[in-house]
Amino acid sequence: MITAPKQLTPYTDKDQDCLKAMASTFNQVLHLAEQYGWTRQEAAAAIQELAYQHLAAEEETRLTTISSAVTSHARH
Repeated sequence: MITAPKQLTPYTDKDQDCLKAMASTFNQVLHLAEQYGWTRQEAAAAIQELAYQHLAAEEETRLTTISSAVTSHARH
């Protein structure tokens, strides 16, 4: 089960609280992957790659939004 953050706004150690909240579910996913024939290492590496791809896509979207705003502002 994933627990909610102490508050929705940023606070000290929020990232660590998120890590703790995700740990149990992460281990459950690794266990489930093992049941289907993957090793824990393979599953963890796949999750790491998925996280990297997600973060890269988010950054690309952020940069595109900024670029569009700058281009739009330059026209006016």
